[in-house]
Amino acid sequence: MAVKNEELNYMVISAFNDKETNVVIEPGELYPADQKRAGKLKAAGVIAEDDEGQALPKQSKTDDPDKDKAKTQDVTAGGDSDADNTAKS
Repeated sequence: MAVKNEELNYMVISAFNDKETNVVIEPGELYPADQKRAGKLKAAGVIAEDDEGQALPKQSKTDDPDKDKAKTQDVTAGGDSDADNTAKS
């Protein structure tokens, strides 16, 4: 059976220095890693032993954030000007 090289997010339980980015990863953060790297991190005790990983969020530059902005702009653009000024104050 082939092992997927897919990265998942793992919960960090102990601070460690990421050897690839040289950044300190703090407890409570989610750390993306493939299964091989996750195995090493579990063995080192820096990610939860029982953590199976969570799928990484799929984000593209033209997806939800832009749509949310457009919805917000449509609502405020069509509203009463007095209401808009009050909200900004």
